[in-house]
Amino acid sequence: MTALRNLFAGKQLATTVLLISSLLLTIGRGLTLPFMTIYLSREYHMALKDIGLAITIALVAGVIFSLWFGILADKFDKKKAMLLAIVIFLGGFAVIPLVHSAGLVVLFYSIINCSYTVFSVVVKAWFSETLDISLKPKIFSLNYTFVNVGWTVGPPIGTFVVMYSTNLPFWLSAMTALLPILMIIRYVQSQPGSTSATGVEDKVLPSPRMMLRDKQLMWFTTSAFLGSMVYGAFAGCLSQYSIVIGDTGLAEKVVSVVLSVNAIVVVAFQYFLGKNIRPDNIKKMMFYGTLFFVCGLGGFMISGTNLWLWGLSSLVFTIGELIYAPGEYMLVDNIAPSGMKSSYFAAQQLGWLGGACNPLVTGLLLSWLPPYMLFVVLMGTILLAYYAIVIGMNTPPRQPITA
Repeated sequence: MTALRNLFAGKQLATTVLLISSLLLTIGRGLTLPFMTIYLSREYHMALKDIGLAITIALVAGVIFSLWFGILADKFDKKKAMLLAIVIFLGGFAVIPLVHSAGLVVLFYSIINCSYTVFSVVVKAWFSETLDISLKPKIFSLNYTFVNVGWTVGPPIGTFVVMYSTNLPFWLSAMTALLPILMIIRYVQSQPGSTSATGVEDKVLPSPRMMLRDKQLMWFTTSAFLGSMVYGAFAGCLSQYSIVIGDTGLAEKVVSVVLSVNAIVVVAFQYFLGKNIRPDNIKKMMFYGTLFFVCGLGGFMISGTNLWLWGLSSLVFTIGELIYAPGEYMLVDNIAPSGMKSSYFAAQQLGWLGGACNPLVTGLLLSWLPPYMLFVVLMGTILLAYYAIVIGMNTPPRQPITA
């Protein structure tokens, strides 16, 4: 506990500021994302299928374009990159209520998602380049906890304020960016990009082509893609499954129980479990995480209408998530060259496209196969994710490129 208190004092104040900023920006995003369907339907009378396509495009485009902005962030001061991303985040939310075109709303929402992802990537790079190796697992875990708290707090607030105005969640989302801007300006020191570095590495600028040569990064990104397909959108996956084996009433109860257990376990245990992940034990820890995922999925498969079993299975499944989330960041941190941290974390962020694919894959599997086969396929997917981690760890590191 003393070590935890030390993170919020003295030299660690900048770290605390960035953790709080992650929390506030995630609350801002959580205020609106669940209600974009309502907003587009009520304000622009869009068909449900068009809304689903529009939101998917906005989310996917944000992740993809963040790769290039992550690469640019390595070339410039990370403090300025974070501030620019937050200003764009604020501006995007402030503009959406003022435009009168569904196309512009989708465009600005894509920009918001891109700016949020860029901020997330640059923050991880800042942690990676400034913190002692013993602190990194703790801070990555705390950051993941704060983000999950943001996703837990944001939607209920949005549910409340949307009753008064469909535009109010957007204004509140914009306001959540004000305090991070002020705190980062005041408490976070500038950190020059790779173009300001000395030595050989300043002649080598990050590029997608260079990262494609890094086989370890490719394997770890593949693992992130497969892993996020399993746990990145699991609530929606379980909702679809519950409707097939029961009805919408069962789905509502299952999702409520599973999400509640997930939120409690993440907030209560993420830091204390994630801080124990180290470079020397990460392969073993990721193996344990895989086992918890498999056991949790097996529990979901046999839960049926038993809500107690759904809750217990969610607890076991979530422990796997608590290990995988910081573990994946640590894997990439261990291989990212100095001056290319943002680029590598941005490349890994592409793995979250697996979560975007989950609803489609789930729907197809439930249409083609018996319902229980969904969990069999997901078990195979998480085993493949661990296999990709093992291959990546056994792959020789990328040789430094010299001028």
